[in-house]
Amino acid sequence: MTDQADKSLHDVTVIGAGIVGLCCARTLQRRGCTVTVIDRVDPGMGTSYGNAGVFSTSAVMPEGKPGVWKKVPGWLLDPLGPLTIRPRYLPRLTPWLLRFIANSTPRRVEEISRALSSITFPGLEHYRALLDDVPDDQSPIRRQGCLYLYPNPADVAAAKADNETRRSRGVALEMLGPDEIRQLLPAIGPEMAGGALATESGHAVSPLALSQLLAAWIEADGGRFIRANVTGFAIGADGPTHVHTDHGNAEIEDLVIAAGAFSKPLAKSLGNNLPLDTERGYHMMLPQPNVEVRVPMLISSLGFGVTPMSDGLRLAGTVEFGGVEALPNYARAEALLTHAKRLFPDLNDSGKEPWMGHRPSFPDSLPVISRSSRFNRVFYAFGHGHLGLSLGAVTGRIMADLLQDRPAEIDPTPFRADRF
Repeated sequence: MTDQADKSLHDVTVIGAGIVGLCCARTLQRRGCTVTVIDRVDPGMGTSYGNAGVFSTSAVMPEGKPGVWKKVPGWLLDPLGPLTIRPRYLPRLTPWLLRFIANSTPRRVEEISRALSSITFPGLEHYRALLDDVPDDQSPIRRQGCLYLYPNPADVAAAKADNETRRSRGVALEMLGPDEIRQLLPAIGPEMAGGALATESGHAVSPLALSQLLAAWIEADGGRFIRANVTGFAIGADGPTHVHTDHGNAEIEDLVIAAGAFSKPLAKSLGNNLPLDTERGYHMMLPQPNVEVRVPMLISSLGFGVTPMSDGLRLAGTVEFGGVEALPNYARAEALLTHAKRLFPDLNDSGKEPWMGHRPSFPDSLPVISRSSRFNRVFYAFGHGHLGLSLGAVTGRIMADLLQDRPAEIDPTPFRADRF
């Protein structure tokens, strides 16, 4: 998967210095492009800063499942549940929610699962290719698996169909009993009913360090970073000619929109009104947890995960629909801590730091990785939901193939912008 330089390419401007934008920029740069990255914050300091840090090669199931519509009343009534909708936001969310329900039929779940597996399963290998010039001892990526934990027998039964689908997609799963879980997690308190270890998944010991590593390589090889807020575009007959920012204007040739949850108005101004919304996710960072967690773990029934990192233990998860403007509800981060203390009675929370970010999500659980349907030299790479970190490098690869008109290694059809 080594990228060969193609000197025929034009300059590329990438809007967004999160993990997806950085991976797009670095992949294009390695193929001979001159890249400029624009963001209002420093590289990796947006939503990419606070993600769960897991490379979910086993994430082949969409968020929507058959019968999901029955859960909507509960989402409205429980402000601290694994998934909640702020009541005032419901009118704005309703069109997205109806699309989400429409994509939750058995047929659509099967189609979406196949599309997801085409990009999640090879996701970590694409990072290895992208970082092949980084020594192993300097890489923030670890490949130690990811553990799905099931606290009670009902959780084991509920996960059976999903695990069967994972196996059918080629995911390597090792089923664990209570004793094996305790060997892997000696600090855990209550006995777990079971677990499934996705042995080929991995995690970043610092998502920020990964973003900063990519940014440093981009800059070292001549890439340029502009810290500014994009306010619009000057559009000519063949597409945008300049990008307008609060620090001035810049001429553009090829353009990649990878601004995460803030991509929707940018794409709309370029002719694509896409049904993007934002899932507000929370984490609680514990710098001195006093418990050993060897591998990332996910407790689906509680909507959160636990990831060991270089600067402590990160509790991350939950979904809150409330838009990009509402203030955080840090009680949701405290709820993550409450769940974690039940799992790990000796957990130390001194120095705890809550955080909230915005996951950009489409109602079919698939990102848009696509050429614009209006302008030939405008490209989109956003809407990755919970999988922005997992899919960063593979998105960069697909984007570079699209921009160069190369034969696609991965079929980009399910991720087209005009599918809506």
